[in-house]
Amino acid sequence: MAKHLGDKLPAEFIAALDGRELERKYGETYIVMTSDADGSPRPCMLSAGELLALDERTIRMALWPNGRTGANLRRGGRVVICYVGPGLVLYVRGRPRELTPGRDPDIERFEVTVEAVDSDAHEGLPVAHGIAFTSTPEVRVEMLGQWRKVLDALREP
Repeated sequence: MAKHLGDKLPAEFIAALDGRELERKYGETYIVMTSDADGSPRPCMLSAGELLALDERTIRMALWPNGRTGANLRRGGRVVICYVGPGLVLYVRGRPRELTPGRDPDIERFEVTVEAVDSDAHEGLPVAHGIAFTSTPEVRVEMLGQWRKVLDALREP
């Protein structure tokens, strides 16, 4: 059973999505859950290069334009961000709002105000690792460069 932790992001979550040490965080994946207009769940996988924790109550996210997740966020429904890492599973619920377009027209920017954080830990059954992807070294270099641009766009007011 999930345990309610409050309405502030834990330090581990902030450190994972602080926009630093991207080379070390390459491959880590987070699930963002929204609801389609008909109420169907809509999962979206994002990386440490597309999510940015500004502080203990604020997360920004970058999405490709014209996607269903962005449309769901624009409608104003709630969002859940799932963080899974060694020994830690967090469900961060929040209220999204669309940000004005930044300098990069290839991304949609959203800001999530954290409303609740739950931990889903089971005594004696710790999670060993989170969800991760891999790539070739060439793709890795390209993606890290793209992530830096996206995170710069998320830092814009």
